[in-house]
This record gives sequence, C-alpha cells and structure tokens, in this order.
Amino acid sequence: MSDEHDYESSITPAGSFKLNIKGDDYLVRVMKPASAASLNELQLSLKRNREMLKESYEAMHETCRDDILKRVEKKHVDYFSPTQNALVARANIDMLIPLINVKGGVAAYKGKLEGLPLEKHIEKLRNKAESNVREEETKSRIGGFFLIMLVLALATAILLVFF
Repeated sequence: MSDEHDYESSITPAGSFKLNIKGDDYLVRVMKPASAASLNELQLSLKRNREMLKESYEAMHETCRDDILKRVEKKHVDYFSPTQNALVARANIDMLIPLINVKGGVAAYKGKLEGLPLEKHIEKLRNKAESNVREEETKSRIGGFFLIMLVLALATAILLVFF
C-alpha cells in the first residue's frame, strides 16, 4: 500500500472508522446530516449515494481492465479511489436509511449486497469487478484462438483445392 494512504495510527478521528479491503487500509469518515435536513433531502441523498456506489463499481471495473487487460504499470493503477468512494457511499446509505424511516419516510436496503456488512459488500464489489474482467480476458483469448484456427482451416482448404 502506498504511503499516502497509510493509516497505521490506532487513533481515528471522531466519526471515522478503519476498514481493510483486499490488504489495503481505508479510513471512512461519515458525517451525520444536519438535523434540519428535510425528508426529501435525505431521500435525495440516499439516491445520490446509491448512484455513487454504482459509479464506484464501474470505476473499479475500469481499474481492473487497466490492470488485467491493458497491463498498465501498477503505479498508475488506482484501486484506492473507487474503493474509498464506494465505502463512503455505502456508509452513508447505512446512516441514511434509519434517518429516513425515523422522519416518517420509507427506506430499505436494496438487493443482496446492500444488506451485507459494509466491508463484505465492498470486497464483493471489488471481487466481482475483477472476475468480470478476467472473464472478458478468457473470452477474448478463446475468440482469438478460434480465429487462428479458422484462418488455419481456411488456408488448409485453399491449399488442398489448388494443389
């Protein structure tokens, strides 16, 4: 892990907690919305954090593509930022759902992943991004293999017909 994200200190700022995802430490700080925040504002915030979680997964997927398919140098591959953004978005979702319900709104966790503990959810997103890219890589290799075999078969057929 790079020095710029070194959270070795056992003291974390108020409202923060430390998590480890795939061997890297992340410091997640969650700020409670203002008590004057309206139900509508909280619901909009929940929607935006879910969008941010989706965008973070897409960024993780692109990062995996850079790392696995494009073979970008490791120092230029940034897993940290999309993972940090996903952690913050998910932590905010965990905080917003009960607040919305307390204010008389209706909010619930969506899907299997959102109901998981924070750390497991984000780790599953990282693993899913990685496995999807590895699957793309495998399909690409198989497609290339079949293309080569097709060219060889065609060349053999042409040679047999003309010679």
